Amino acid sequence: MDIGALTDETLRDLRRPRDYPAVSLLLPTTRRSPYSTEDAVRLRNTIAEAKRRLEEDSRVTRAARTDVGNRLDAAAAEVDLTHTTDGLLILAAPGEHQVWYLPRSVPQRVVVSDTFLTRNLVAARIVEEPYWALALSESESRLWDGAGENLTEVTGDGFPVRPALPDHEDALPGRHFDKVGKHALTSREEAHLERERQYMRTVAGALTPVLNGTTRPLYVVGLREQIALLEKLLPNPGVITARVENGGASAKSGHELYDILHPAFDARRSSRQGEVLRRLSDARGQKRYTSGLDEIWQTVRQGRVALLAVEDHYQVTARVDGNGGHPQKVEAPTEPLLADPSIHEDVVDEIVENALRSGADIEFVPDDTLASEDRLAAVLRF
Repeated sequence: MDIGALTDETLRDLRRPRDYPAVSLLLPTTRRSPYSTEDAVRLRNTIAEAKRRLEEDSRVTRAARTDVGNRLDAAAAEVDLTHTTDGLLILAAPGEHQVWYLPRSVPQRVVVSDTFLTRNLVAARIVEEPYWALALSESESRLWDGAGENLTEVTGDGFPVRPALPDHEDALPGRHFDKVGKHALTSREEAHLERERQYMRTVAGALTPVLNGTTRPLYVVGLREQIALLEKLLPNPGVITARVENGGASAKSGHELYDILHPAFDARRSSRQGEVLRRLSDARGQKRYTSGLDEIWQTVRQGRVALLAVEDHYQVTARVDGNGGHPQKVEAPTEPLLADPSIHEDVVDEIVENALRSGADIEFVPDDTLASEDRLAAVLRF
């Protein structure tokens, strides 16, 4: 499944405990067609490693081993390597399996637990943040429903919007069309400019209920004058997340429009990261800040975390006592050690899950951003 199919309800279901063993397979993939033979080999080797882990795990019954092994084979058969993006997540447990395509790089890992690994899904959903993209032009304005690099044109709710043109002569722009200056306009040019304003009013009128119905970032692509006029006509001008100057976007396909928008997406991610670091800095001054594995583990379980910042690929295997006490890192676990129920293969994933459960904001930042904070930091509610 694509990450766009990950709803809040689906994520809650994936986070619930499973009958042991719940197997999570992560592997990086390449955006290439025809598919990379390296991807096929990596997939086969990861499936083999998972089966070996099940075979050597004394807690796995023969029936569960057979069932989950078959589920892994079925999931591998369903993988479309021509469809992959940057990562692949396979989830398998007794009676179920799922395949998720991830739009972000992931490490190659096999995790056997009583819950599925979900942090990569959460991080991918942030990358694939749903958005609206509005492409403006003189002849037509089109609205797109976007998630990551996938854009679907909205055909309904008044879109696409086309200007009203009373006759052929009036449709011809005058010599000063769309110009700003102190020249005198002919009556035909005045009428044309008024119809341009009316056109943008129609666009704003169609756009407003869409934005009110589903709150998302809005990216507007068009000429500077068009965007400025639209912004004046919107009830809430601040609703525009980014403005991208491009005069021919309304004729572009969804894929081409994504390429035009890509720099704006990068700027938004950079802005979000800066905002996260600012919130952490402010919290430090207000004494509502904590960092490090042990402190974060405790405060998350207490429901005190308002914002959790995690480095992208930070993963820790740790021993945790039965009362959920202080996690002790296990630097180089062996297979027999992993069979110990007190060993948690990825306590960072558990921290993310508990933070989500308590309603905290989750933000993933590039590796080494929080190097001095032991890779984890949080803003506390109290």
